Amino acid sequence: MGKAGTKHRLSIELFNEKTGDVVRVLRFQNLIAFEEFLKSFKAMRYPGYGWRYIDKGRR
Repeated sequence: MGKAGTKHRLSIELFNEKTGDVVRVLRFQNLIAFEEFLKSFKAMRYPGYGWRYIDKGRR
């Protein structure tokens, strides 16, 4: 049996830089999927949107 809450290794949230509103929460199963996200996010070049790691202490 695995520990509860360890299914997703990395969680980030996409947010609007002007308002700070969270647009979407993304969870990645592994580091390779996260690196692919970073490549495609840089290629999109959407101004006004950013990503940050989720603060797990906010519960």
